[in-house]
Amino acid sequence: MARPADPHARSSLLTAARREFVRSGIQKARIEDITQACGLSKGAFYLHFESKEALFREVVHGLEREFEALRQAREDAYAELISRGVPSRRRAGPFITELTQIDAREDRRLLELLWNWRDVTDVLLRGSQGTEFEGILWEMLDREVSRVELECRALKDAKLMRDDVPGDVVGLMIVGTYLLVARKLSTLTAQPDFEHWVRSLQTLIAEGTSSPELRARLASPPKKKKPVRSKQR
Repeated sequence: MARPADPHARSSLLTAARREFVRSGIQKARIEDITQACGLSKGAFYLHFESKEALFREVVHGLEREFEALRQAREDAYAELISRGVPSRRRAGPFITELTQIDAREDRRLLELLWNWRDVTDVLLRGSQGTEFEGILWEMLDREVSRVELECRALKDAKLMRDDVPGDVVGLMIVGTYLLVARKLSTLTAQPDFEHWVRSLQTLIAEGTSSPELRARLASPPKKKKPVRSKQR
């Protein structure tokens, strides 16, 4: 009779594998090092996984499930808000406030996800070349760009967003920013102040990097200079 698999061993293997994949990458990671790190035998490993690739596939599926849940939660929140009716531009204050609150809440959850999975995203960014996992992160990011593009289209239809900026460009800018954030998080040993990060990212996306003084100056028409009259002798 086959020996039943120990669920605690499976969890230990997943934890040890995440550390080993970060250290060595997918191709160079060894089953021996994974099992040694959690005090298990190779036989115990094969009770749970047929290969190191199968193990990493399960790790990545965990990331994908959480990422998809966040994406869906944001979509649902947007859809519920829009279902109540999009106001005219003059009465859009409360609508924009709630939209901003949704983005801030979901952005913070995304930062927390990237922090909790920073080891796996680091492997996908730096250590998955030449493996079946090489394009997984980019597929996830492409779906996120498409989500932003659809949201931009809805905001444009409601006249709450400028028409001259393509939605896919906005999506690339936002998602590209979070990709660099994910890379940065993988280098940190202590969790940063996500509230500050969210406020900063929201401000940059909404207002750019120019100062209020510069924006006011650009919005005001330049004053016409009075012609200088020459003194008659």
